[in-house]
Amino acid sequence: MKYSLCLEMVFKDVDFYDRIALAKELGLDAIEFWGPEGKDAAKVVKAVGNAGLPIACCTLAGSWKAPFNSEWDQIKESLIATTAFGKECGCNKFIGLSGNVQCKADAQKLVICENLKRAAEFCEKEDIHIAIEALNTVSDHLGYYLDSSYIGFEIIKAVNSPRIKLLYDVYHMQLMEGNLVNNTVKNVNSIGHIHSAGVPGRHELHIGEINYPFLVGKLEEAGYNGYFGFEYSPTYDNKQSIADILKYLKP
Repeated sequence: MKYSLCLEMVFKDVDFYDRIALAKELGLDAIEFWGPEGKDAAKVVKAVGNAGLPIACCTLAGSWKAPFNSEWDQIKESLIATTAFGKECGCNKFIGLSGNVQCKADAQKLVICENLKRAAEFCEKEDIHIAIEALNTVSDHLGYYLDSSYIGFEIIKAVNSPRIKLLYDVYHMQLMEGNLVNNTVKNVNSIGHIHSAGVPGRHELHIGEINYPFLVGKLEEAGYNGYFGFEYSPTYDNKQSIADILKYLKP
């Protein structure tokens, strides 16, 4: 398994660009972050180049202002801006959001599918990929539309493009539905990226109710070849926390 680290949630007392070298030092395979806003692409390029780490993915620009239930022109503007940033710093996979509930569920699902089909055409032309994320609505994101991997996988299958997949966040989906192994293994070809954190609390993976080594092993058996991202809030020294997670997960 290849492991990536979300930089926004760790080493908050360290300059953003210096966190990349720390990720390399700790043995991560890649880094990721929440979007191009406030980021200097040239500095990102220099930092990942010096560290020799790829960028697994980043969130689309204005992802909460132009989610996939928005007007297409807003979504396209976000795609154009993010793609330009990604090409400059070497990232070709981006995280998108469904937006909050705005209408009847079936109607909103159709809107999202239609926008993702248009996005798939854009992705083909620009050679990029999008992973739309399902989030929990019981703790962190009240009112969010896509709070079910079941619906998420239905959307991916309806869009029917290798450029559009689901970001399966283990933390969020454990809160919403559980059944982690069955849902991921059965739909492994529809998963474009994975996020993880301990449940409850969104802290270290080895502190909580999820058996992450078992899940990782089943994903590997099923042929998942994407990144397994750590998107969590450490409860103790960040270096030690990350080192402990990697020791916990790696055989």
